Amino acid sequence: MNKESSMIWLNTFGNVNEARDYAGRIVVRSAYNTRNSGYGWNVDHVRPISDGGTNMACNKIACHILTNEQKGDLFPHWTANNKRFKAIRA
Repeated sequence: MNKESSMIWLNTFGNVNEARDYAGRIVVRSAYNTRNSGYGWNVDHVRPISDGGTNMACNKIACHILTNEQKGDLFPHWTANNKRFKAIRA
């Protein structure tokens, strides 16, 4: 895990070693980018770059690899872990 991904974990979940992402999947801090783990996570751009999103920290969260793959570029409506989501402007 690099410094950026470590900061994204802290910003998303705080200083814990295990958490649930927004879709309810368990992620483990040490499983960063580990696809063969059931707890692997990576960095998700909330608003995809392909849809005008940025690389700013406020557009990045930590989430389970499967959650991120299911979301993909489906913004602002998507389904992940059999749950429907809709992004709203804050």
